[in-house]
Amino acid sequence: MIGTKCPGQDMRYWTADDVYEENCPKCGEPVEFFKTDIRLRCPNCKNRMANPRFDMGCAEYCAYAEQCLGPGARGMKSKSIRAILEGEAEKQAVNLPEKKEQLKKLIKQAEEECEKEGIDMLPVIASLITVFLRKENLIDSGFDFIDRINEEHTLPQKAVKEIKSIIKALDNHSDQKQDEEDINQEVLKLVEKLSSAVTAMSDQ
Repeated sequence: MIGTKCPGQDMRYWTADDVYEENCPKCGEPVEFFKTDIRLRCPNCKNRMANPRFDMGCAEYCAYAEQCLGPGARGMKSKSIRAILEGEAEKQAVNLPEKKEQLKKLIKQAEEECEKEGIDMLPVIASLITVFLRKENLIDSGFDFIDRINEEHTLPQKAVKEIKSIIKALDNHSDQKQDEEDINQEVLKLVEKLSSAVTAMSDQ
């Protein structure tokens, strides 16, 4: 099953290459870094040095990078996937101002429920926006929509897989048994609940 926590921060998914030493540029002393360390202080000379191998990865596209990586993430050039998707919904639904406002409220509800239940927000919000666009006949295919966003912005591939699994499950109306390796059932249940609100909104 795809985890509800960020796999990049979960050491169970790390390899030996994710912990390494770099020489301090000031005194030459080796400093041990975890791949998630942005800066560390050299234990020898106390020089504060940046992690030369640090890769923001999905954090560059995450609205919650600061909560995930700490204050060191402040000021980084970032564009959240949520902002990308919300921007797409805004553009597609330009002539539906009332429904756009309702969607924003649903997104806020999704964020609150994800935080309460400890669920990853990205697949929930991405799936919710995709469902909204499809219900309003603003896109033809959820898969094509996510693929296009992925091509334009390079989304985390595990997130893409989970979003597509959710879309497929919703299309099947849960008639088919889902492979537990492909989908997180907690995420699916939450998206199904929120999707019912989207359906009601579209029928107005």
